[in-house]
Amino acid sequence: MAISIPEITNSTSKTKILFFLTSMILLFAAASPIFLRTNSEFDQVFKHYAKLLIQGEDIYHEGSVFMYPPWMAFVCIPFNFAPHWLSRLSWGLINIFFLHLAIVSSWNISKEVFLSNSSQGWLAFIMGIICSLTYFLNCLSHQQFDVIIAGCILYGCLQLQNNREIRGGLLLGIAAACKLTPLLFLPYLIYRFRWKATFAFASSFLFCNFIPDITLPRPENEKARPVVFVERFLAPMTKPDFVPGTWGSEIIYNQSLAGTGKRFTQTHLEKQSGKYQVIIEEGDSNAKNVKGFLISIIVMGAGFTFYCWGKPGNPDEIPKYHSHLFPFEVSMILCGMLLLSPMSSKAHFGILILPAFCIARMIGDRQKLLSLFFLAIPVIMGVLLNKDLSGANTYTLLLWIGGVTWSTISLFIGSAVFRCIKNKNNQGV
Repeated sequence: MAISIPEITNSTSKTKILFFLTSMILLFAAASPIFLRTNSEFDQVFKHYAKLLIQGEDIYHEGSVFMYPPWMAFVCIPFNFAPHWLSRLSWGLINIFFLHLAIVSSWNISKEVFLSNSSQGWLAFIMGIICSLTYFLNCLSHQQFDVIIAGCILYGCLQLQNNREIRGGLLLGIAAACKLTPLLFLPYLIYRFRWKATFAFASSFLFCNFIPDITLPRPENEKARPVVFVERFLAPMTKPDFVPGTWGSEIIYNQSLAGTGKRFTQTHLEKQSGKYQVIIEEGDSNAKNVKGFLISIIVMGAGFTFYCWGKPGNPDEIPKYHSHLFPFEVSMILCGMLLLSPMSSKAHFGILILPAFCIARMIGDRQKLLSLFFLAIPVIMGVLLNKDLSGANTYTLLLWIGGVTWSTISLFIGSAVFRCIKNKNNQGV
């Protein structure tokens, strides 16, 4: 699948070939950290726990840093049987492929919003890349799974848009098996009466999570690994004294609503030796208020979402997804995944490329000022949250105030507003 950006109808074959080669060079340059970094999450977490999985050991033991469903360890098993250089090379090439897939899929999905002319297409593409590239690079630098997950989700959504429901549902289910946040697509598919996609989603999700127990030994007297994962990492969140935003990483990197809420109530910034430091305050009396606030936000957000989407069923009253409303609805789900997750780090937010593309395309649809308004924060944060460009203090400050969180909120509201505008215009035709 080649990138065709922007829509240039009279481009020659030589131009297309040149653009494709240039894009490949840029992709390899952007992904270079994944080849160069010697110690990363890929080696220390995913390959390590894949090895424990092969040996039938408990991957969720006390102190385990593997806080994911078993599927991600399972797919990393082959890398343990390859030389280190080949393992790293393979992982890098796979990530480059999925990065390419994510960009192409999101751009093609956004075409339904407004088919831009050449100059507007370039502007929309550049703004979308600015909003998301720093997060993709963060993922590649740390050699995590999020580029692959983004590629699966966005390509799956493209299949749904083209009315390939089973294929789309399968891809979304696989993505949800890696990290649970894409499960948010399941109620959406039910809400839109897409039963084939719903069944495919549920089937692939369950298969991926239970195939490790079916094919590999597990610890004696131990429950199924997905059950253990739920009991050890998810069940504690239901306890009355649990403070949302608590996870196995530094609080400043958690840019979900829960993480930002906890950061505002339980930490503050201090300058020490000219550098900002995040100071965790003693006691958690204020942090306990985060749960009530978060529940209120979720209820209001859900009400706002259903109001924008309208009645259950297909919004266009046609038996397919191919719709100018679908990209905005999917964009709202993607933003919701990131905001509602118990832990959303910078590496997770590359998937914002789709809502950024969709809103940027509206610049050519007589919505220039409104588009720029909703893109302002994501574009600014896309630039300044590159630590090499902004410096350590600015970077720390923007993370502490939830710069990525506010970017996601802006894209969520923008997607909802434009979905309503598009629907109103459609009804007025």
